[in-house]
Amino acid sequence: MLPDGVPLGRLQGALQNLMGLTQNFTGAMHITGPGGAGVLLIDSGHPIAARFEEDGKSDALRGEEAYERFLGEPDLECDLVAYTPAELRTARNLYRDAGCLIGDAEPAGGVPDVVQLSERRLELIGKQPGVIAVSVFHEGFALQSLGDADFEQVAAVAEDLLRAGMKITTDMAMGNLNQTILETLEGKLIIAPYGDLYICVLARPDAHIGLIRLAIRSMQGDRA
Repeated sequence: MLPDGVPLGRLQGALQNLMGLTQNFTGAMHITGPGGAGVLLIDSGHPIAARFEEDGKSDALRGEEAYERFLGEPDLECDLVAYTPAELRTARNLYRDAGCLIGDAEPAGGVPDVVQLSERRLELIGKQPGVIAVSVFHEGFALQSLGDADFEQVAAVAEDLLRAGMKITTDMAMGNLNQTILETLEGKLIIAPYGDLYICVLARPDAHIGLIRLAIRSMQGDRA
């Protein structure tokens, strides 16, 4: 079952035209059209998964096949439901398990395709003065790391911490959480969301945290 999200309203027309109105939208399009109904998941304006149930048929169309069906219809009714990053991750995982991801949204092995680009992006952060190590992790597992730190031991806890921060900012109507910072006399740790993944940066106590945060924001912005 997909997350409830926040209903934003209804659009009507051809999907190609409607997508031009949702360039920054993240959530689900609940679509009703000739011959059936379905859902299109969107991440910052980019379609990532689709499912369409045709009237009178027991097998649903999934992934590219469902998306092409949506694109081929001249008139659709689309109810927009906005998701938080955590809700989108839940929806994406459900649709991944159901075989509904679009195209190469996920390569063999179950790791999101964005990981294939992470080394170049991680180096952008790793070169910042004072950075000791940086890692990308997903579902509690460190996927790729640079520098000298054992992220395997903290990945799951860091992810839970960021999820808790996301819930707090949502409950307090503060908008989307960009980064969480832990600071002690011996160092600094920054945790930030990056699509389906999370970034964790360990830095020395004298590190220029502003530059590090700017590098992370640049990564997040490039992805959007």
